[in-house]
Amino acid sequence: MISKIWIYCFGVTVCLISGCATWMPSGEQPRPIEVGVKTPPLSDEAVAIETYLIRLKPEQVEQSAELWSLADQQILPPELRLNLDRNGVRVAKISGSLPRVLESWLSETEKRIESDPLEQTGLAADVISVARHWRCRAGVRKEIPIRDLSKERVTLFYHDQAFKGRALDSPRFFFSMTATPGSDYTADVRLTPEIEHGDYRNRVVVREAALRPVSERDTIPFNQLAIHLRLQRGDCLVIGPTAERCGLGAEFLHSRTQENLYEPVLMLVRLSQSGVDSIFSPESAAKAQKAKEL
Repeated sequence: MISKIWIYCFGVTVCLISGCATWMPSGEQPRPIEVGVKTPPLSDEAVAIETYLIRLKPEQVEQSAELWSLADQQILPPELRLNLDRNGVRVAKISGSLPRVLESWLSETEKRIESDPLEQTGLAADVISVARHWRCRAGVRKEIPIRDLSKERVTLFYHDQAFKGRALDSPRFFFSMTATPGSDYTADVRLTPEIEHGDYRNRVVVREAALRPVSERDTIPFNQLAIHLRLQRGDCLVIGPTAERCGLGAEFLHSRTQENLYEPVLMLVRLSQSGVDSIFSPESAAKAQKAKEL
């Protein structure tokens, strides 16, 4: 009898392990990332966001015009779009199901990770294709890592009211992110490109009404390029480099492979859940009616 129970439990476990879901399937409401350990439900002041980094191979770069033509590139103010373009960055939004071309890139990336040991160990390139799930409390800052060149010196050229350039030691490229839940499954999301560089310095800062010693490096926030949008649940932002490798995007959104070749990098940012529902939403109305009946 015990052996039968053990065999049954083993079979159920195998089925659960083998049923891996894709990151973002097609459909009006894509499923969130499925993980083995269940996380607690979101509070009313939290937002769930998924991010994914994709390195584009040469054949995928040739298809990229199709992706950008299917996404909404008019979501940002004209001045911001111009500043981003000057810095080699472009942004678009996809609502609902993902275009097939993007779904195929996700599938190809997953297959490459499964079959290539260098991808699995993170040695194939200096940008790792990885999915991350973020639980963001209202206004709390998160850092989405893109590229870390801890042993290199990089000369960066960018536009900030004028054309500028500077040398950076051991730069780390990332997006800082804050998200605040709204009503009807929406959230205000702000993404700012930043670069941390140089040596660590010991400083004393005021945190939680107390003086605390910290070790930090200098950081350059590109506030003039901050992307601030209200997203609906299921919306996906696509952030990538322009066709011409230039400006901030030349180093921020390109990866160098073991063969010393540069590959464009796309970052996908999807709002999977917002903790606040409108009192006028059907779900909230149903909850209120059920509470009255009780």
